[in-house]
Amino acid sequence: MLSQSDVFGRDTTTVLEFIDQAKEMHKKGRPDSAEHYFRKAGHLADLANYENGKLSFLGNYSVFLYEQLRYAEALEMARKSLQLSLKLGNLPRAAAAYNNISLQLQAQGRLEEAARNLVRGLEISSAIKVPSKKDLGDRRKYYNNLSSLMLDLNDLKKGLHYARESYKLAEELQDSLAMGRSLVNVVVAEAMGNDLVNAEKHGLQLLDIAQTYRDVQMEIKARNNLGDIYRMQGRFGRALSSFRKARTLLSPAFPGNEVYVLSGLSSIYKDMGRFDSAERYFKKALELGTKELSKPQLLDLYLSGAEIKESRGNYKEALELRKRYQGLADSLKAVDTHKAIQELELKYRTLENKRSIAERDLMIAKQRTSLEKKNKWITIAISFAALLAWGLFSLRMFSRQKQKRLMASHERDLLAAQLQGEERERGRTARELHDGVASILSAAKLHVFNLSDRKLEGHSFDEVGDLIELAVREIRTISHNLAPEFLLREGLACAIESFCHRIRKGGLSLDFYVVGKIPKFCKQTELTLYRTVQEAVNNIVKHSDATEGLVQLESNRETLLITIEDNGKGFDLDMQPSKGIGLKSLSDRISMLGGKLDIRTSPGRGTSINIEIDIAGFGIQDWADRKSNP
Repeated sequence: MLSQSDVFGRDTTTVLEFIDQAKEMHKKGRPDSAEHYFRKAGHLADLANYENGKLSFLGNYSVFLYEQLRYAEALEMARKSLQLSLKLGNLPRAAAAYNNISLQLQAQGRLEEAARNLVRGLEISSAIKVPSKKDLGDRRKYYNNLSSLMLDLNDLKKGLHYARESYKLAEELQDSLAMGRSLVNVVVAEAMGNDLVNAEKHGLQLLDIAQTYRDVQMEIKARNNLGDIYRMQGRFGRALSSFRKARTLLSPAFPGNEVYVLSGLSSIYKDMGRFDSAERYFKKALELGTKELSKPQLLDLYLSGAEIKESRGNYKEALELRKRYQGLADSLKAVDTHKAIQELELKYRTLENKRSIAERDLMIAKQRTSLEKKNKWITIAISFAALLAWGLFSLRMFSRQKQKRLMASHERDLLAAQLQGEERERGRTARELHDGVASILSAAKLHVFNLSDRKLEGHSFDEVGDLIELAVREIRTISHNLAPEFLLREGLACAIESFCHRIRKGGLSLDFYVVGKIPKFCKQTELTLYRTVQEAVNNIVKHSDATEGLVQLESNRETLLITIEDNGKGFDLDMQPSKGIGLKSLSDRISMLGGKLDIRTSPGRGTSINIEIDIAGFGIQDWADRKSNP
């Protein structure tokens, strides 16, 4: 029979297991299951009177409710967590509770109360003399949230300062995901300050972290922010592409993301002067925003909507939106509120500066002691370094030989792939000649034989002429596909534009954009790129059931970017055969050019193909061809 202590131990373990299961379900995008396990954990912690379990439940459940946009419930849980933390004397948990309370108050537009709680949490965190990694990770969050609060007040300087402080802590902890979360506010602050070069650089860094760690929420934020940056730069094609990619990642399990995508698309079309499309997306964004956005985040949406309505001549609706904007702005950015928050922030910084001076003096004393110890190891270190250098030299020579063998093998594989692609192209051309031109000419032949057996009639000659004209058009189309004259005469961009113009038919609307000046490559390179686009667009026509498509070429001094997108039925990329002819053909061609291929798709959400070619990476022969064929 189990003793009372055994039962308690089993229950406490189960409480923590339930909380871990809830967090895992939330991470997988299953909020209903997460809610179920959270409630089981809270109920069992109450039954077992397990106070540390209650504390863990209240803190984690508050964060979950906040991310589900249930701010009032999240605030209640955070306040209970604060009371219990103070009762147990658990100061790190109390600091986290103050931070959670601040988040809920900020979302409700109660900025002064939010700042007061956040600064209190920071004071507790900063007072921890020997902080653990967990304590430093929490402090990073508090800095990031203080940055967000300052950005809501339009204090860009302090917003950027605290975002960078948050990022520095994440770097010290070597926590890449935390670095990404801090970068979000760095990007926003730089974009708001019109520092678009750095904003784009950090936005791409954020996107790389999100894709590396498969963090969908972070990738959506990265693509939304990059879309806004490209819009502000006037790169509308790239901006639309960025928001559309974000849209393919949306999930009902993580609310609050779609409104940013819709608002971003609305702003792009507004700046492009396409006010019908802008108003359509704004209407959807406003409907979602009133339910999902926090009060500070509604400001830009109201202002953008008013400008759209004015451009459309809907002055009554524009006036109503401007009234909403002004009323909300007055309540959020009142002078007294702003002043009170600035005083709180100044009080914290003064306290932090005093503490930093004391810590610096202590560090200097420790460094002196440490330096004396280090001197004793210098001779040993030099000897070891020499031995290590010899070992590394030997290892490098071995690695070079291995690399040469791998490169030779890779070149053989690429040659084989190229030959296979040529064989498939010959086979496809043969089928087109047999099924198209040959059948038309056979019909013409029968008409000619029939004419010899009956009285000649004018309309019979017309039928023969029509068939021959149809055969000529078929041959011209095949000729264009085999060696497009635009490609040989005008270059890659003109050839692809001509192909896109020919391919438009039925219910498919295919747009073509060029951003920047597309360089002229050698003929083989341009033909390979042309075939790649041709293959991808033919897949859209044959398989996607799409109504809209996009082909975009973008070039800067270093990189050529090719984007092919559609709004078709998409497919499950993981379920495709690893050596499917279509996808392998695209991959082989891009590999031959040393480029990167990224395919993003899912059932019902269309397909996006992104190709990146390093222009500077082409050999001397390519550049020589460019000079000799200007």
